[in-house]
Amino acid sequence: MQTIPASPQTKRQGGYTIVELSIALTIIAILIVAGLTGVNSLLLSSKANTQIEDSGRALAKLQAILTSTSVSGVTTASANGMGLFPASRVAANVVTTAMGGGNEFVRSNSGTALTTAANGIDLALNTGAVYTLTNIPRGVCADIASSLASLSAAAYVYTATPAEDVSGANTNLTTANNIKAAGGNVLGTAIGTQCNANTVSMSFVLRP
Repeated sequence: MQTIPASPQTKRQGGYTIVELSIALTIIAILIVAGLTGVNSLLLSSKANTQIEDSGRALAKLQAILTSTSVSGVTTASANGMGLFPASRVAANVVTTAMGGGNEFVRSNSGTALTTAANGIDLALNTGAVYTLTNIPRGVCADIASSLASLSAAAYVYTATPAEDVSGANTNLTTANNIKAAGGNVLGTAIGTQCNANTVSMSFVLRP
């Protein structure tokens, strides 16, 4: 009696092979990861835009105050009393950034006076204000830095994570970290160089 071989269709009735299932699962995993990466990128970009808007308003308010009165000895607490920060991100006068994982604070340029040679701006002691953001992700560093630098007298990006410490207020405000010198344009090349780290801090100096 002759045996009739099973047709290809009959063989497929047994289901998918392990190799086929592995390939399918790999493709699904890749698509999921790609989707999550895209979502995370969009969320970070949205938070960065929020930070730019909030910080832009803070710098504008601070500049208006500087124009009309002295801010000698200004701190985050007193700046919060002036309404510079969104209430939703303030807890016990500690302000978190819109991206999370970092802080923003304000202080006067105490410690030492700023000079063009060392700091890229001439500013007498306790006559201006320094607005700082810490732990800014590399992916949004350039957007935030370039947007806010245009609103300041001088701007800096650096890898250190400063504290609101009056004695060390000017430590990171050096010509090496300068992305905008006083009276100059925002330096795109400097932003690209300074933003080339996983996280950075940035400071913006305002003057009367």
